[in-house]
Amino acid sequence: MGLFHLLNGFGKFRIGNSLIKKGALALKKRKKKVSRRLKMIAGSSYLPKENKHKPMGEDAHFVCNERQAVGVADGVGGWAIHGIDAGIYARELMNNTVAALALQGPGAVDPKQALLDAHSKTTALGSSTACIVSLKGRRLRFANVGDSGFMVFRAKRLAFRSPVQQYRFNFPYQLQRGGEVEVVEGEVWVEPGDIVVVGTDGLLDNMFASEIEEILQTTEGRPWPEQIAWTVAAMALENAKDENYKSPFQCDAAVAGQDHIGGKYDDITVVVAEIEPLIRSSIKL
Repeated sequence: MGLFHLLNGFGKFRIGNSLIKKGALALKKRKKKVSRRLKMIAGSSYLPKENKHKPMGEDAHFVCNERQAVGVADGVGGWAIHGIDAGIYARELMNNTVAALALQGPGAVDPKQALLDAHSKTTALGSSTACIVSLKGRRLRFANVGDSGFMVFRAKRLAFRSPVQQYRFNFPYQLQRGGEVEVVEGEVWVEPGDIVVVGTDGLLDNMFASEIEEILQTTEGRPWPEQIAWTVAAMALENAKDENYKSPFQCDAAVAGQDHIGGKYDDITVVVAEIEPLIRSSIKL
């Protein structure tokens, strides 16, 4: 399974000084102040391929609420011909990324530096793509290697999609022990209500952004991010197994002059984060 690092207690609730009158605590008007700062609430779903030799699959991920960061990694399956389980590399990489985030200072998280630090400490054989996303204030910062990535939906419509890094079709940039690192980094300004969907290629090869838009638009109420992640992952799996589905992978293969019909069965990792205002409770005396 991917790595879950769910930590409670993000943010601080500040209470003003109390006024004691005649031995009683007199609290006057209480009001909520909506900070200009934002917070990210995330949940995830992981559906590994059915493989008795690799029951944990080759994907890994984390959700770190304390540092307001999430990440996914996809071990490159080509290592299997050498008898190497690249999922071990991906899991170690994500573990090391969480450790690197914890060591960063109290300021804004640097996802690229965390990924570079994690890469330098990962010793397993194999290689992996990776996408790390963090929130500070109103900036969503990201570091990406390969064909994992993320999308931002605003008002339930696609507003931003991270670029794919690949040398050629189905040959993504990747991290491996001792190898050079080419990281794309950037930032996106976000607003309250935005939905961030982070995924490995098992998601991105099997679902168009328009299909995720439809899920967001037809879901009633205000579901938890984890519920959205489950729904998206389930549809991606259904598409992956559908030989009649004209998948993003099929479309990309056609552009590259290659033949592929239907979805692409793979490990599927989906992390969904909702952007919300950071509300601070205070007491007006």
